[in-house]
Amino acid sequence: MVDIPKDYLDTLKQRSRPLKITSERQELIQRFVDQINVERVGTKFKPVIWKQINGLIAHVKIGDLYWLFKECGQGNSFSKKFFGILKSVRVKK
Repeated sequence: MVDIPKDYLDTLKQRSRPLKITSERQELIQRFVDQINVERVGTKFKPVIWKQINGLIAHVKIGDLYWLFKECGQGNSFSKKFFGILKSVRVKK
């Protein structure tokens, strides 16, 4: 699992719009955003925003979000596993 840089929380606090996390679901989504953005530092990919991740996992129940976070953390790349699981679920019809 990727460690969050020491200055990452400071950069979150310096945002123009502070986070207003009021539910367990919002906290989980923020964890996904943080982990994905940590992996994107120094790559060609832009950081994801909260709204993007919320849109992708809006249909997922809270219990399944915990499972998804655990599964992504066990992979080599958190974001590849995250997007891979979501894509495989969406493709099945």
